[in-house]
Amino acid sequence: MEASPIKRRLTAILAADAVNYSRHMGEDEEGTLRQLAAHRAVIDRIIEAHDGRIVGTQGDSVLAEFASPVEAVRCAVEIQEGVHTRNETLPQADRLDFRIGVNLGDVMIDGADILGDGVNVAARLEGIADPGGICISSSVYDQIAGKLSLGFVDLGERSLKNIARPIRVYQFDRTGEVGGSKRAQAARMKTGAYAGGVALLLLAGVGAWQAGWFNRQVQPKPELPPVSLPTVVTPAAVPEEMKLKLQIAEAERGKAEAELARARSDNEAARQRADADLARQRATPRVVAEKKDAPTLPAAPVSTPETTLPNASPGTGPANIASVGTPGPAPATSPGSPVAAPSTAVVGVAPAAAAGATFVLVLNGSGTATRECEGFEELRAFSESQLAVRVDDGVIMVERGTRDQVGYMFAKGRPTADGHLALAGTAISPNKRNFAKQISVYFSGAYVDGAFVLSGHSGARSCKMTVRLNAGR
Repeated sequence: MEASPIKRRLTAILAADAVNYSRHMGEDEEGTLRQLAAHRAVIDRIIEAHDGRIVGTQGDSVLAEFASPVEAVRCAVEIQEGVHTRNETLPQADRLDFRIGVNLGDVMIDGADILGDGVNVAARLEGIADPGGICISSSVYDQIAGKLSLGFVDLGERSLKNIARPIRVYQFDRTGEVGGSKRAQAARMKTGAYAGGVALLLLAGVGAWQAGWFNRQVQPKPELPPVSLPTVVTPAAVPEEMKLKLQIAEAERGKAEAELARARSDNEAARQRADADLARQRATPRVVAEKKDAPTLPAAPVSTPETTLPNASPGTGPANIASVGTPGPAPATSPGSPVAAPSTAVVGVAPAAAAGATFVLVLNGSGTATRECEGFEELRAFSESQLAVRVDDGVIMVERGTRDQVGYMFAKGRPTADGHLALAGTAISPNKRNFAKQISVYFSGAYVDGAFVLSGHSGARSCKMTVRLNAGR
Protein backbone atom coordinates (compact mmCIF):
# COMPACT_ATOMS: atom_id res chain seq x y z
CA MET A 1 0.00 0.00 0.00
CA GLU A 2 1.19 3.52 -0.80
CA ALA A 3 1.96 5.83 2.08
CA SER A 4 -0.71 8.44 2.71
CA PRO A 5 0.23 11.88 1.31
CA ILE A 6 1.60 14.48 3.70
CA LYS A 7 -1.06 16.95 4.83
CA ARG A 8 -0.24 20.65 4.84
CA ARG A 9 -1.91 23.89 5.84
CA LEU A 10 -1.16 27.60 6.05
CA THR A 11 -1.11 28.75 9.65
CA ALA A 12 0.24 31.49 11.93
CA ILE A 13 2.83 30.14 14.38
CA LEU A 14 3.72 31.77 17.74
CA ALA A 15 6.91 30.69 19.51
CA ALA A 16 7.70 31.92 23.04
CA ASP A 17 10.65 31.17 25.30
CA ALA A 18 11.83 32.36 28.75
CA VAL A 19 14.96 34.51 28.94
CA ASN A 20 17.95 33.17 30.96
CA TYR A 21 15.89 30.20 32.13
CA SER A 22 18.96 28.00 32.77
CA ARG A 23 20.57 30.67 34.95
CA HIS A 24 17.40 31.07 37.02
CA MET A 25 17.18 27.29 37.46
CA GLY A 26 20.80 27.18 38.63
CA GLU A 27 20.10 29.83 41.27
CA ASP A 28 16.69 28.60 42.55
CA GLU A 29 15.10 25.56 40.92
CA GLU A 30 11.87 25.40 42.98
CA GLY A 31 11.25 29.15 42.91
CA THR A 32 11.87 29.31 39.14
CA LEU A 33 9.45 26.44 38.51
CA ARG A 34 6.77 28.16 40.60
CA GLN A 35 7.18 31.43 38.68
CA LEU A 36 7.21 29.62 35.32
CA ALA A 37 3.99 27.76 36.21
CA ALA A 38 2.30 31.03 37.21
CA HIS A 39 3.42 32.74 33.97
CA ARG A 40 2.33 29.73 31.93
CA ALA A 41 -1.14 29.88 33.47
CA VAL A 42 -1.48 33.48 32.23
CA ILE A 43 -0.01 32.66 28.80
CA ASP A 44 -2.24 29.61 28.25
CA ARG A 45 -5.41 31.56 29.10
CA ILE A 46 -4.50 34.37 26.68
CA ILE A 47 -3.77 31.88 23.87
CA GLU A 48 -7.14 30.19 24.46
CA ALA A 49 -8.93 33.57 24.51
CA HIS A 50 -7.57 34.30 21.00
CA ASP A 51 -8.68 30.91 19.60
CA GLY A 52 -5.14 29.59 19.50
CA ARG A 53 -4.05 25.96 19.94
CA ILE A 54 -1.02 25.03 22.02
CA VAL A 55 0.96 22.58 19.89
CA GLY A 56 3.77 21.81 22.28
CA THR A 57 5.56 22.86 25.45
CA GLN A 58 9.10 21.83 26.26
CA GLY A 59 10.76 23.19 29.37
CA ASP A 60 10.28 26.95 29.27
CA SER A 61 9.08 27.18 25.64
CA VAL A 62 5.56 27.40 24.16
CA LEU A 63 4.52 26.72 20.54
CA ALA A 64 0.99 27.65 19.41
CA GLU A 65 -0.83 28.03 16.11
CA PHE A 66 -3.61 30.40 15.02
CA ALA A 67 -5.92 30.46 12.03
CA SER A 68 -5.50 34.26 11.85
CA PRO A 69 -2.20 36.23 11.86
CA VAL A 70 -4.10 39.18 13.36
CA GLU A 71 -5.16 37.10 16.39
CA ALA A 72 -1.63 35.67 16.70
CA VAL A 73 -0.10 39.17 16.94
CA ARG A 74 -2.81 40.40 19.33
CA CYS A 75 -2.13 37.35 21.50
CA ALA A 76 1.64 38.00 21.49
CA VAL A 77 1.16 41.63 22.61
CA GLU A 78 -1.26 40.66 25.41
CA ILE A 79 1.11 37.92 26.61
CA GLN A 80 3.97 40.40 26.97
CA GLU A 81 1.68 42.90 28.74
CA GLY A 82 0.44 40.20 31.14
CA VAL A 83 3.97 38.95 31.91
CA HIS A 84 5.17 42.55 32.43
CA THR A 85 2.31 43.32 34.83
CA ARG A 86 2.93 40.17 36.86
CA ASN A 87 6.71 40.80 37.00
CA GLU A 88 6.07 44.22 38.55
CA THR A 89 4.70 42.48 41.68
CA LEU A 90 7.80 40.26 42.08
CA PRO A 91 11.32 40.92 43.38
CA GLN A 92 13.88 41.53 40.63
CA ALA A 93 15.57 38.14 41.17
CA ASP A 94 12.28 36.24 40.67
CA ARG A 95 11.20 37.95 37.42
CA LEU A 96 11.00 35.92 34.19
CA ASP A 97 10.91 37.70 30.80
CA PHE A 98 9.86 36.07 27.52
CA ARG A 99 10.81 36.50 23.86
CA ILE A 100 8.16 35.89 21.17
CA GLY A 101 8.38 35.27 17.42
CA VAL A 102 5.41 35.09 15.01
CA ASN A 103 5.49 33.72 11.44
CA LEU A 104 2.91 32.87 8.79
CA GLY A 105 3.92 29.80 6.79
CA ASP A 106 3.01 26.47 5.27
CA VAL A 107 3.46 23.60 7.74
CA MET A 108 3.19 19.82 7.66
CA ILE A 109 0.67 18.05 9.90
CA ASP A 110 1.80 15.09 12.01
CA GLY A 111 -1.11 14.17 14.28
CA ALA A 112 -1.37 17.03 16.79
CA ASP A 113 2.10 18.38 15.87
CA ILE A 114 3.09 20.83 13.14
CA LEU A 115 6.48 20.65 11.42
CA GLY A 116 8.40 22.39 8.71
CA ASP A 117 10.16 25.57 7.69
CA GLY A 118 7.29 27.79 8.90
CA VAL A 119 7.78 26.56 12.48
CA ASN A 120 11.58 26.94 12.28
CA VAL A 121 11.30 30.57 11.13
CA ALA A 122 9.02 31.42 14.10
CA ALA A 123 11.54 29.86 16.50
CA ARG A 124 14.44 31.84 14.95
CA LEU A 125 12.45 35.09 15.13
CA GLU A 126 11.86 34.45 18.82
CA GLY A 127 15.62 33.99 19.28
CA ILE A 128 16.51 37.47 17.92
CA ALA A 129 13.75 39.33 19.82
CA ASP A 130 14.65 41.48 22.84
CA PRO A 131 13.64 40.30 26.34
CA GLY A 132 9.97 41.24 26.62
CA GLY A 133 9.87 41.91 22.85
CA ILE A 134 8.18 40.53 19.74
CA CYS A 135 9.57 39.93 16.22
CA ILE A 136 7.35 39.06 13.24
CA SER A 137 8.11 38.10 9.65
CA SER A 138 7.12 40.15 6.61
CA SER A 139 4.46 37.54 5.77
CA VAL A 140 2.72 38.38 9.06
CA TYR A 141 3.27 42.14 8.71
CA ASP A 142 1.65 42.18 5.27
CA GLN A 143 -1.48 40.55 6.74
CA ILE A 144 -1.88 42.84 9.79
CA ALA A 145 -1.07 46.13 8.03
CA GLY A 146 -4.10 48.40 8.29
CA LYS A 147 -5.90 46.01 10.69
CA LEU A 148 -4.10 46.65 13.99
CA SER A 149 -3.18 49.99 15.58
CA LEU A 150 0.23 48.68 16.70
CA GLY A 151 3.70 50.01 15.90
CA PHE A 152 6.41 47.93 14.21
CA VAL A 153 9.94 48.96 13.15
CA ASP A 154 11.41 47.49 9.96
CA LEU A 155 14.74 45.82 10.85
CA GLY A 156 15.43 44.87 7.24
CA GLU A 157 16.37 41.44 5.94
CA ARG A 158 18.08 39.14 8.42
CA SER A 159 19.94 35.86 7.91
CA LEU A 160 18.53 33.43 10.47
CA LYS A 161 20.32 30.32 11.68
CA ASN A 162 19.67 27.24 9.48
CA ILE A 163 17.19 29.20 7.31
CA ALA A 164 18.28 29.19 3.66
CA ARG A 165 16.79 32.52 2.60
CA PRO A 166 16.97 35.92 4.35
CA ILE A 167 13.79 36.93 6.21
CA ARG A 168 12.53 40.51 6.46
CA VAL A 169 11.92 41.17 10.16
CA TYR A 170 9.68 43.69 11.94
CA GLN A 171 10.06 44.46 15.65
CA PHE A 172 7.16 45.52 17.89
CA ASP A 173 7.46 49.16 18.99
CA ARG A 174 5.58 50.12 22.16
CA THR A 175 5.77 53.84 21.35
CA GLY A 176 3.02 53.40 18.74
CA GLU A 177 5.05 54.30 15.59
CA VAL A 178 3.22 52.38 12.84
CA GLY A 179 5.30 50.67 10.15
CA GLY A 180 8.33 51.98 8.29
CA SER A 181 12.03 51.88 9.11
CA LYS A 182 14.05 54.19 11.32
CA ARG A 183 15.45 55.84 8.22
CA ALA A 184 11.91 56.58 6.99
CA GLN A 185 11.09 58.10 10.36
CA ALA A 186 14.13 60.41 10.12
CA ALA A 187 13.13 61.38 6.58
CA ARG A 188 9.64 62.32 7.76
CA MET A 189 11.13 64.54 10.47
CA LYS A 190 13.39 66.24 7.90
CA THR A 191 10.45 66.76 5.51
CA GLY A 192 8.46 68.37 8.32
CA ALA A 193 11.32 70.81 8.95
CA TYR A 194 11.43 71.73 5.23
CA ALA A 195 7.68 72.28 5.19
CA GLY A 196 7.91 74.57 8.20
CA GLY A 197 10.66 76.65 6.57
CA VAL A 198 8.70 77.09 3.33
CA ALA A 199 5.60 78.10 5.28
CA LEU A 200 7.58 80.82 7.10
CA LEU A 201 8.93 82.16 3.77
CA LEU A 202 5.42 82.33 2.32
CA LEU A 203 4.10 84.18 5.38
CA ALA A 204 6.99 86.67 5.18
CA GLY A 205 6.27 87.31 1.46
CA VAL A 206 2.59 87.97 2.09
CA GLY A 207 3.43 90.39 4.87
CA ALA A 208 5.88 92.30 2.67
CA TRP A 209 3.33 92.60 -0.14
CA GLN A 210 0.65 93.92 2.22
CA ALA A 211 3.11 96.50 3.57
CA GLY A 212 3.71 97.80 0.03
CA TRP A 213 7.39 96.91 -0.11
CA PHE A 214 7.08 95.61 -3.65
CA ASN A 215 5.73 99.00 -4.89
CA ARG A 216 8.80 101.00 -3.80
CA GLN A 217 11.66 101.98 -6.14
CA VAL A 218 14.74 100.03 -5.22
CA GLN A 219 18.21 100.05 -6.69
CA PRO A 220 18.86 97.05 -8.91
CA LYS A 221 21.08 94.43 -7.37
CA PRO A 222 23.14 91.81 -9.10
CA GLU A 223 21.14 88.68 -9.71
CA LEU A 224 21.85 85.74 -7.45
CA PRO A 225 22.13 82.25 -8.84
CA PRO A 226 18.85 80.34 -8.63
CA VAL A 227 18.38 78.26 -5.51
CA SER A 228 16.67 74.92 -5.90
CA LEU A 229 14.43 74.13 -2.97
CA PRO A 230 13.88 70.48 -2.01
CA THR A 231 10.62 68.86 -2.89
CA VAL A 232 8.22 69.34 0.03
CA VAL A 233 5.63 66.86 1.15
CA THR A 234 2.77 68.84 2.65
CA PRO A 235 0.89 67.60 5.72
CA ALA A 236 -2.10 66.88 3.49
CA ALA A 237 -0.04 64.10 1.86
CA VAL A 238 -0.02 62.11 5.12
CA PRO A 239 -2.86 59.56 4.94
CA GLU A 240 -5.77 60.38 7.21
CA GLU A 241 -6.00 56.69 8.14
CA MET A 242 -2.43 56.81 9.46
CA LYS A 243 -3.22 59.85 11.63
CA LEU A 244 -6.27 58.12 13.04
CA LYS A 245 -4.29 54.98 13.90
CA LEU A 246 -1.62 57.01 15.68
CA GLN A 247 -4.26 58.85 17.70
CA ILE A 248 -5.97 55.58 18.67
CA ALA A 249 -2.66 53.99 19.69
CA GLU A 250 -1.75 57.00 21.84
CA ALA A 251 -5.18 57.01 23.49
CA GLU A 252 -4.97 53.29 24.27
CA ARG A 253 -1.49 53.65 25.72
CA GLY A 254 -2.60 56.56 27.91
CA LYS A 255 -5.62 54.57 29.10
CA ALA A 256 -3.45 51.57 30.01
CA GLU A 257 -1.00 53.78 31.92
CA ALA A 258 -3.86 55.43 33.82
CA GLU A 259 -5.38 52.06 34.78
CA LEU A 260 -2.02 50.75 35.98
CA ALA A 261 -1.43 53.90 38.04
CA ARG A 262 -4.91 53.58 39.57
CA ALA A 263 -4.32 49.92 40.47
CA ARG A 264 -1.01 50.77 42.12
CA SER A 265 -2.65 53.61 44.03
CA ASP A 266 -5.49 51.34 45.23
CA ASN A 267 -3.02 48.67 46.38
CA GLU A 268 -0.91 51.23 48.24
CA ALA A 269 -4.00 52.73 49.92
CA ALA A 270 -5.22 49.28 50.95
CA ARG A 271 -1.80 48.42 52.38
CA GLN A 272 -1.67 51.68 54.35
CA ARG A 273 -5.19 51.11 55.72
CA ALA A 274 -4.25 47.58 56.78
CA ASP A 275 -1.04 48.81 58.49
CA ALA A 276 -2.97 51.58 60.26
CA ASP A 277 -5.66 49.14 61.45
CA LEU A 278 -3.07 46.69 62.78
CA ALA A 279 -1.17 49.48 64.54
CA ARG A 280 -4.37 50.81 66.12
CA GLN A 281 -5.49 47.33 67.17
CA ARG A 282 -2.14 46.51 68.74
CA ALA A 283 -2.25 49.76 70.70
CA THR A 284 -5.83 49.12 71.90
CA PRO A 285 -6.12 46.90 75.05
CA ARG A 286 -8.17 43.77 74.37
CA VAL A 287 -10.75 44.54 77.05
CA VAL A 288 -14.49 44.83 76.38
CA ALA A 289 -15.82 47.97 78.07
CA GLU A 290 -18.06 47.41 81.08
CA LYS A 291 -21.09 49.51 81.99
CA LYS A 292 -20.41 52.03 84.72
CA ASP A 293 -22.95 50.43 87.05
CA ALA A 294 -21.60 46.88 86.52
CA PRO A 295 -20.04 45.36 89.66
CA THR A 296 -16.26 45.23 89.75
CA LEU A 297 -14.92 41.74 90.31
CA PRO A 298 -11.47 41.11 91.72
CA ALA A 299 -8.91 39.92 89.19
CA ALA A 300 -8.25 36.21 89.31
CA PRO A 301 -4.71 34.80 89.21
CA VAL A 302 -3.49 33.99 85.71
CA SER A 303 -1.83 30.71 86.55
CA THR A 304 -4.61 28.64 84.89
CA PRO A 305 -4.51 28.91 81.07
CA GLU A 306 -8.04 27.57 80.53
CA THR A 307 -10.97 29.74 79.42
CA THR A 308 -14.67 29.20 80.07
CA LEU A 309 -17.06 29.57 77.12
CA PRO A 310 -20.63 30.74 77.70
CA ASN A 311 -22.85 27.97 79.19
CA ALA A 312 -19.80 25.71 79.56
CA SER A 313 -18.58 24.10 82.73
CA PRO A 314 -15.32 25.46 84.20
CA GLY A 315 -12.16 23.97 82.78
CA THR A 316 -13.69 22.53 79.61
CA GLY A 317 -13.14 25.40 77.13
CA PRO A 318 -10.30 25.35 74.57
CA ALA A 319 -7.10 27.05 75.61
CA ASN A 320 -6.78 29.04 72.37
CA ILE A 321 -9.94 31.18 72.78
CA ALA A 322 -10.43 34.38 74.77
CA SER A 323 -14.12 34.32 75.72
CA VAL A 324 -16.51 37.11 76.58
CA GLY A 325 -19.80 35.84 78.00
CA THR A 326 -23.39 36.80 77.23
CA PRO A 327 -24.71 39.66 79.40
CA GLY A 328 -26.54 38.50 82.51
CA PRO A 329 -27.30 39.47 86.10
CA ALA A 330 -24.48 39.50 88.58
CA PRO A 331 -24.57 36.70 91.20
CA ALA A 332 -26.33 37.64 94.41
CA THR A 333 -24.11 38.23 97.43
CA SER A 334 -24.91 38.95 101.03
CA PRO A 335 -23.77 42.24 102.55
CA GLY A 336 -20.15 42.13 103.54
CA SER A 337 -19.49 38.78 101.94
CA PRO A 338 -16.57 38.61 99.45
CA VAL A 339 -17.32 38.32 95.74
CA ALA A 340 -16.39 34.90 94.37
CA ALA A 341 -13.63 34.99 91.74
CA PRO A 342 -14.17 33.08 88.47
CA SER A 343 -12.70 29.60 88.33
CA THR A 344 -10.60 30.35 85.21
CA ALA A 345 -8.67 33.44 84.16
CA VAL A 346 -8.96 35.29 80.84
CA VAL A 347 -5.96 37.52 80.23
CA GLY A 348 -6.90 40.95 78.81
CA VAL A 349 -10.66 40.25 78.50
CA ALA A 350 -13.50 41.53 80.67
CA PRO A 351 -15.11 38.94 83.03
CA ALA A 352 -18.23 37.11 81.83
CA ALA A 353 -20.40 39.12 84.18
CA ALA A 354 -19.60 42.39 82.39
CA ALA A 355 -22.82 43.82 80.97
CA GLY A 356 -21.07 45.22 77.86
CA ALA A 357 -19.60 41.92 76.63
CA THR A 358 -20.64 41.18 73.05
CA PHE A 359 -18.49 38.61 71.20
CA VAL A 360 -16.02 35.73 71.44
CA LEU A 361 -12.47 36.58 70.32
CA VAL A 362 -10.59 33.60 68.84
CA LEU A 363 -6.83 33.84 69.27
CA ASN A 364 -5.92 30.79 67.17
CA GLY A 365 -8.29 28.69 65.11
CA SER A 366 -10.33 28.60 61.94
CA GLY A 367 -13.72 29.43 60.48
CA THR A 368 -15.66 30.02 57.30
CA ALA A 369 -16.82 33.06 55.33
CA THR A 370 -19.39 33.90 52.67
CA ARG A 371 -19.04 36.58 50.02
CA GLU A 372 -21.58 38.31 47.76
CA CYS A 373 -20.52 40.67 44.94
CA GLU A 374 -22.61 42.85 42.64
CA GLY A 375 -22.41 42.62 38.84
CA PHE A 376 -19.63 44.70 37.28
CA GLU A 377 -19.06 45.33 33.55
CA GLU A 378 -19.21 41.89 31.86
CA LEU A 379 -19.13 39.99 35.21
CA ARG A 380 -22.39 38.78 36.74
CA ALA A 381 -23.39 39.10 40.38
CA PHE A 382 -22.46 36.04 42.46
CA SER A 383 -22.38 34.60 45.97
CA GLU A 384 -20.08 31.95 47.40
CA SER A 385 -19.72 30.19 50.75
CA GLN A 386 -17.21 28.09 52.67
CA LEU A 387 -14.29 30.46 52.08
CA ALA A 388 -11.30 29.36 54.17
CA VAL A 389 -10.70 31.42 57.33
CA ARG A 390 -7.60 31.11 59.54
CA VAL A 391 -6.83 32.86 62.84
CA ASP A 392 -3.22 33.28 63.96
CA ASP A 393 -2.46 35.18 67.18
CA GLY A 394 -5.76 37.06 66.85
CA VAL A 395 -5.26 38.04 63.18
CA ILE A 396 -8.16 36.86 60.97
CA MET A 397 -7.15 35.79 57.43
CA VAL A 398 -9.63 34.99 54.61
CA GLU A 399 -8.33 33.19 51.51
CA ARG A 400 -10.10 32.13 48.33
CA GLY A 401 -8.82 30.20 45.29
CA THR A 402 -5.30 29.21 44.22
CA ARG A 403 -2.40 31.58 44.75
CA ASP A 404 -1.29 33.50 41.61
CA GLN A 405 -4.36 32.26 39.68
CA VAL A 406 -7.23 34.41 38.39
CA GLY A 407 -9.93 34.73 41.07
CA TYR A 408 -7.49 34.34 44.00
CA MET A 409 -8.20 36.60 47.02
CA PHE A 410 -6.41 37.11 50.36
CA ALA A 411 -7.31 39.63 53.07
CA LYS A 412 -6.47 39.92 56.76
CA GLY A 413 -7.05 42.09 59.81
CA ARG A 414 -7.29 42.06 63.64
CA PRO A 415 -10.64 42.75 65.35
CA THR A 416 -10.80 45.51 67.95
CA ALA A 417 -12.05 45.02 71.47
CA ASP A 418 -15.45 46.55 70.61
CA GLY A 419 -16.09 44.02 67.83
CA HIS A 420 -15.02 46.05 64.76
CA LEU A 421 -13.07 44.25 62.01
CA ALA A 422 -11.30 45.61 58.90
CA LEU A 423 -9.84 43.18 56.32
CA ALA A 424 -7.42 44.46 53.66
CA GLY A 425 -5.56 42.61 50.93
CA THR A 426 -5.40 41.88 47.20
CA ALA A 427 -7.05 39.72 44.53
CA ILE A 428 -6.30 38.70 40.92
CA SER A 429 -9.00 40.16 38.68
CA PRO A 430 -11.15 38.00 36.32
CA ASN A 431 -12.50 41.15 34.65
CA LYS A 432 -11.57 41.43 30.95
CA ARG A 433 -10.32 45.01 31.31
CA ASN A 434 -7.89 44.11 34.16
CA PHE A 435 -7.56 40.39 33.40
CA ALA A 436 -4.95 38.63 35.60
CA LYS A 437 -3.94 41.97 37.19
CA GLN A 438 -3.69 42.52 40.95
CA ILE A 439 -6.47 44.64 42.49
CA SER A 440 -7.13 45.87 46.04
CA VAL A 441 -9.63 44.26 48.45
CA TYR A 442 -11.07 45.96 51.56
CA PHE A 443 -13.93 45.03 53.92
CA SER A 444 -15.01 46.48 57.27
CA GLY A 445 -17.89 46.03 59.70
CA ALA A 446 -18.91 44.87 63.17
CA TYR A 447 -19.68 41.69 65.09
CA VAL A 448 -23.44 40.94 64.93
CA ASP A 449 -25.27 37.79 66.13
CA GLY A 450 -22.24 35.54 66.24
CA ALA A 451 -20.46 36.71 63.05
CA PHE A 452 -18.59 39.66 61.56
CA VAL A 453 -20.86 41.36 58.98
CA LEU A 454 -18.65 43.34 56.58
CA SER A 455 -19.07 45.42 53.44
CA GLY A 456 -16.49 46.80 51.03
CA HIS A 457 -15.07 46.28 47.56
CA SER A 458 -12.96 43.98 45.40
CA GLY A 459 -11.30 46.38 42.97
CA ALA A 460 -14.15 48.60 41.73
CA ARG A 461 -16.77 45.95 42.49
CA SER A 462 -19.03 46.33 45.59
CA CYS A 463 -19.12 43.22 47.81
CA LYS A 464 -20.32 41.98 51.21
CA MET A 465 -18.73 39.37 53.45
CA THR A 466 -19.77 37.44 56.56
CA VAL A 467 -17.02 35.84 58.70
CA ARG A 468 -17.94 33.21 61.28
CA LEU A 469 -15.26 31.72 63.56
CA ASN A 470 -15.29 28.19 64.99
CA ALA A 471 -15.12 28.69 68.73
CA GLY A 472 -14.16 25.07 69.42
CA ARG A 473 -11.07 24.87 67.21
